[in-house]
Amino acid sequence: MYRSKVAQVDSELSEFVALLQHEGVGSFLEIGSQYGGSLWRIANALPKGARIVSIDLPWGDGATRPHLEAAIAALNGQGYRAEAIFGDSTDPGIIAHVQALGPFDAIFIDGNHTLPIVTRDWENFGPLSRIVAFHDIAWDRAVRPGRLPIEVSQLWRSIRGGYRHEEFVAPGSDKGIGVLWR
Repeated sequence: MYRSKVAQVDSELSEFVALLQHEGVGSFLEIGSQYGGSLWRIANALPKGARIVSIDLPWGDGATRPHLEAAIAALNGQGYRAEAIFGDSTDPGIIAHVQALGPFDAIFIDGNHTLPIVTRDWENFGPLSRIVAFHDIAWDRAVRPGRLPIEVSQLWRSIRGGYRHEEFVAPGSDKGIGVLWR
C-alpha cells in the first residue's frame, strides 16, 4: 500500500474529504501535491474510475517527485485515472493542458502560497470546477527567513463572501481549508 506525508491537519482534511464524498465528486485537480499524501487520501475517498490530476513543480526538494509519481502509479493500479503534470501552474502550456482535461468536480489549490500566484491559480483553474478549495486559509503569522510568504488568507478573505463557502479550521490550527461553490 502506498503511504506518504500529508501536510494538512488530519481533522481538516477529513472534513474536506467527507464534503467531497457528500458532493459526489468524480473528478479532482490538486495544484501543489508535493509528496502526494493529500492527493492519495482524497482520491481513495472518491469512486474507482475517478479522474485525478495533479500539478506540481518538477524539482520540489529532490525527494518529492518520486513520491508523487509512486502515488499516481498506485492510484492507476487501483482503477483511478490519475495523471501528474510537472511544471509551473502559471505556465500557459500547463494551463492549456489542464483546461483541456477539465472540467473538474473539485479543485484543491495548495501550491505556491504567495498572493500573486494563488490568485492566478484561482483565476486560471477556479472556473474549471464547481467546488474550489484552498489550503492555509488560517495562516496569519510570519514565515521562516528564506521561505516564501503564505498569503492565501488574503485571497480567501477577499473572495469568500461572494460565494457559498465553508471553512475547516481545527482549534489552534494555523492552516485550515476553505471551500467555496462557484
